[in-house]
Amino acid sequence: MAAFLLTLVKLSILGSVLAGLLMLVRPLIRSKAAAYYLWLLVLVLLCLPWGVTIPLPAQPAEPVTQSQTQTVPSGGTQTETVQGQMGETTNPTAPEDPAVPETQPPAPFDWRGLVTSPALWFGLWAVGAALWLGRYVWGYRRFAALVRASAHPAGEEARRVLAALDPGGRVALLECIHVHTPMLLGVVRPVIVLPRGVEADRLGDILSHELTHARRHDLLYKWLAAAVTSLHWFNPLMAVVRRQLARSCELSCDEAVTRTMDGPARRHYGETLLALAARPPRGMGVLATTLCEEKAQLKERLVTMMKGRKQGPAALAATLALAIALTGCAAISGAAPSAAPTPTPDQSALLEDGALYDLNFDLQAAIPQDLADQLLVELPEEGEDFLITVREKRSYEAAGGGDTDMGWLFTLARWDQAQYEQYLVSDGSGVDPFARKDGWYYVRFHPTDVRFYSESQDQATLEEESKAWETLNTRLPEEVKADFIARNGLEQYDDGMYFHDGCLWDSQHRYVWFRTGDWSESITLLLSQPAAQGDGGVWCVEGWMDNNYGTHYLVLPRDIATTAADYYAQLQQQVDEGRSPGLLDPLQVAKEWLGEQGYDVGAGQTELVEGDPAWGVYEREIQSLVNTSGTMIQVNYKNGQAEEVDRCTSPGIRILWVPVLVHAPAPETLNGSAIILDPDGEEGRVIVLEEGNLMGLERDGKTDWYARAGHLSQTGLYNLFLAGYEMLVQGQEELPAPT
Repeated sequence: MAAFLLTLVKLSILGSVLAGLLMLVRPLIRSKAAAYYLWLLVLVLLCLPWGVTIPLPAQPAEPVTQSQTQTVPSGGTQTETVQGQMGETTNPTAPEDPAVPETQPPAPFDWRGLVTSPALWFGLWAVGAALWLGRYVWGYRRFAALVRASAHPAGEEARRVLAALDPGGRVALLECIHVHTPMLLGVVRPVIVLPRGVEADRLGDILSHELTHARRHDLLYKWLAAAVTSLHWFNPLMAVVRRQLARSCELSCDEAVTRTMDGPARRHYGETLLALAARPPRGMGVLATTLCEEKAQLKERLVTMMKGRKQGPAALAATLALAIALTGCAAISGAAPSAAPTPTPDQSALLEDGALYDLNFDLQAAIPQDLADQLLVELPEEGEDFLITVREKRSYEAAGGGDTDMGWLFTLARWDQAQYEQYLVSDGSGVDPFARKDGWYYVRFHPTDVRFYSESQDQATLEEESKAWETLNTRLPEEVKADFIARNGLEQYDDGMYFHDGCLWDSQHRYVWFRTGDWSESITLLLSQPAAQGDGGVWCVEGWMDNNYGTHYLVLPRDIATTAADYYAQLQQQVDEGRSPGLLDPLQVAKEWLGEQGYDVGAGQTELVEGDPAWGVYEREIQSLVNTSGTMIQVNYKNGQAEEVDRCTSPGIRILWVPVLVHAPAPETLNGSAIILDPDGEEGRVIVLEEGNLMGLERDGKTDWYARAGHLSQTGLYNLFLAGYEMLVQGQEELPAPT
């Protein structure tokens, strides 16, 4: 419900913006028909959630006070809350007289929860929309019943004129004493209703006008407007939208009727408008078309009609350009930059019946109420840096309580940037970052071994307790995390948001290759410039890869009391002041780092590698295509045209090495032999050229080209994949590492 209401508000805002833009440019649109049908874009945008990603402020978290006691939901049961150490469980004090049961005070009604309930607001919206649309339906049915009861067939002259204008007889013609201006009623079976006493020489103008409405299905258009704007009844601009659409409807109809008229005929048509000017019955403005809906519009309609100028090519081009621009506004109105996304939390993830806990930093956590009686919850004492710890009550108590770790399920904590960076260079076991906001990262610590404990020797009891333990471990992580994100207005964590094209630092990069004297170890280092770019920027080792096994490692300064960015900024300042000039030489920085890791740099070989590093691109984007089953094709390119030589079905090649790649310029023309890997069900394919030993990643009509880094270019990429092709033909799937 919450997600639906948020989307509805976004659509209403976008529709209002587009309506305002359309009213602003309307004087520039010469064609009244074009202006009329451009309002359809507004209606579409108001009811279809396409392109809707405009950022709205996240719903503010409920104001909480920092407390170590649980907020008990209305009608819920209280989970035991452990203060500080797990031996100090807070239980209710026993009554002095055991014979008199303790009376629990009734829980106060949760007015705040009621007011902020998505169900309440959804109900209010639904009632408002039903009443708003019902107003039109009721008004139409009431007036239509009145017309049916009092109308009779029009006179012979009126029927004769209608027959000449509508030879197919698609529209009926009635006359009614309760109608004061001609109007068209009915979507499926349209009928023109005339007032009594219409002059014979006015019939041609009147019937031409109403028949034009019928041919264009303007009544259906107006019903659509009534339905869509009723969905947005809370938006006062919807009345403006309906009024402007009705106005454009009549202007465009006048334009269509008078397009072929000469001057005297136009004047006669204008006199007809003046003679019959009247308001329609109350509530019928969007449900019928009338010859003169409002006297206030007459001046504009008469002036527009009497000008009667046809559009020239320039005016048509301007109208088309405005239409395209407005369509574009509707299509891209929700565009947002892809970097550093800040999605609106999904309010539907909130637990409907959760036991609430007020945490530090004005945060809240919720535990599913149906699991609450099985849990012990620990909140931090002063000086402790976690947010909340949750244990299974039965296992904890069965193990004796106190300082035991039995029954531990998870702990939530908040990290700053420096703490998060230390996690990035750790093994990451038992840690699950799941949310972030404003430079803070929220993580879940969980055991890497089993903390289930039971003293029972009965097999049935053990199975029951084990099943309850599994239920807690299955439900709690996902439900608690999703609720925590939505309740506190956080964004979902994605480790990709911290990297730029696979690299930690969005900067210039260089490869440095090192091998030991006996070739027992071969390493590729990725060097970056984290503070300043170019000749004056310091270099650092950002990562390294074991060339023998293809394993990547991230490098960040350890055990520093600041972020890596601040640390490197301090080094940059030292260099700017004339100190530590060796940090400006990537090769020297690489050698010093290797020496700190215990390598005998002097006995090995260290060199800079030519080319712009494509760090990790093979593992991130190419490897999945190579490993996926599909077709492997040998081709021969001649001036860009591929001639197939042979093909075989590939179950996917398991390559026992990871090529270190650099970006390569695209070949001017494809020539020579190539291997193409075309995986099933994947968007993209891999092309390996013999000429230049290039590897191409083809996706979305674009091909990015790569080459092996210089220190490993002795064995060509093409020969390796050709060997893989031959092995597939022989029934093998693994391609050995190159020597």
